Amino acid sequence: MGKNNPRKQSSPEAKKQAAIWCAIAVIAVAVMMLMANPWKHQPATTAPQANSATQTQSDAKHKAKAKKKGKAASTSDSLEQKAQTMFTGDAEQISNDVRDLLNAPENSNVDTLSTLLYRHGRQDLAEATDLYDAIGQQKDIDTIRSLAREWYPQAMRAAIEARHSDLSDGLDNTAKSVTTIQQDNLENMQGCGDIKNAYETAKQLVDSKSDDYDALTKAQQDLTTATSGCATNLDPKDLEKVFGQPQGTLKEDKE
Repeated sequence: MGKNNPRKQSSPEAKKQAAIWCAIAVIAVAVMMLMANPWKHQPATTAPQANSATQTQSDAKHKAKAKKKGKAASTSDSLEQKAQTMFTGDAEQISNDVRDLLNAPENSNVDTLSTLLYRHGRQDLAEATDLYDAIGQQKDIDTIRSLAREWYPQAMRAAIEARHSDLSDGLDNTAKSVTTIQQDNLENMQGCGDIKNAYETAKQLVDSKSDDYDALTKAQQDLTTATSGCATNLDPKDLEKVFGQPQGTLKEDKE
């Protein structure tokens, strides 16, 4: 009664399909380690300079915090300023503009802005609730435009944070995959050679705390494409080495 099912699951094609889902589920990809150079040290200081060195490190930490705050403020200001040049049409056009933003990128292998915001718990922004309520109630155009210009920077800040989270969550696993691909000389396998570059680009964006939503989205797209392409072309044994055992794989499938 159950002889056919185990054979289907144990076929290379079935394993590849299961692994693709596993690989894509793990995808978010890039790690905070290559950018940090472990061999870069400060010049050695003599004992009398120890206090000075400690003070310098403390000053550097304060400057780094200030720089981070400054960048966050700059990003916020930039989004606010951009919003002021957007949504210049009538209520119908503004509604369409917001809908287009929420549905992008179209026909992609990553979440649209709307789905991304939903998945990260921002339903209010994913639905642009206040804005569409105002449009539905036929509020005046100034109110509608003002709500749209308030929504945009809020949605984009949340989306940037969400893309960062998606990318960074899978960095460690992807780093291991890249190492295994190199050690087992699998770079020439279709798709597998692309993972390293996609990983390094995503890692750089995460490490630098990039506020470029489009760049973060493209990095996630490229990494997903490379990973799924590699998974599709590896044989079952190499597939498990590179990406680990797919969820739902039974012990008998490996025999």
